[in-house]
Amino acid sequence: MIKHNIILLAYNEEAGIRNALEGLDGYSVVVVVDGDDNTASIAREMGADVFASKEKRGYGMALRDGLLYSYAAGNDRATVMDVGTCDPQWIETSMRDDIVIRNRTFTGLSRRFIISKIASVCLSIAVGKVVKDATFGYRTYRLDSIVGLLPLLKSNGHATNMELLGLAHKSGLSVGYMPAPYQLDANSQLRSKDFKEALRVIWKIYTHQS
Repeated sequence: MIKHNIILLAYNEEAGIRNALEGLDGYSVVVVVDGDDNTASIAREMGADVFASKEKRGYGMALRDGLLYSYAAGNDRATVMDVGTCDPQWIETSMRDDIVIRNRTFTGLSRRFIISKIASVCLSIAVGKVVKDATFGYRTYRLDSIVGLLPLLKSNGHATNMELLGLAHKSGLSVGYMPAPYQLDANSQLRSKDFKEALRVIWKIYTHQS
């Protein structure tokens, strides 16, 4: 029997963690908190399995912590999401690919939209395959396929999603996409340091020898 769990990434989510966990009732969930803030306390009170670092270390480290924690717990697959994208109806349990990514739609023309599209095009060139959504973190992973890539990760921001996807393509893993009605709002912001890190990641992936 395939064991599958949910990795819920959270930081300063005191206002939304209860609703997120209630929506995931019936699923095996680990809440990964980047810094042991009140989010971790609320999740524990609700009976959730919690992995919390003592200090804030960054999104990339939280993602790695969650994947390794799930793998060590004996899970075969894990779906990663955050409180803002918590929607169990798009969890894929019968996956044939090593990674399944939810494919977003965009509303309006914004800096975030342009950069996200540029990132996908650049990553497609770097890996020699079409990448539809390079940066979205709502994904399902076949854990035994990707844990070996985690030590290779160098980034620690949201660009970690892009780097892990690029390394997966370079390593010959299969990647699939699942249409989902998530929209990246035109007002959504992308920090300058995220963009700079994304450019560094694309170059590393381009020069990576698998």
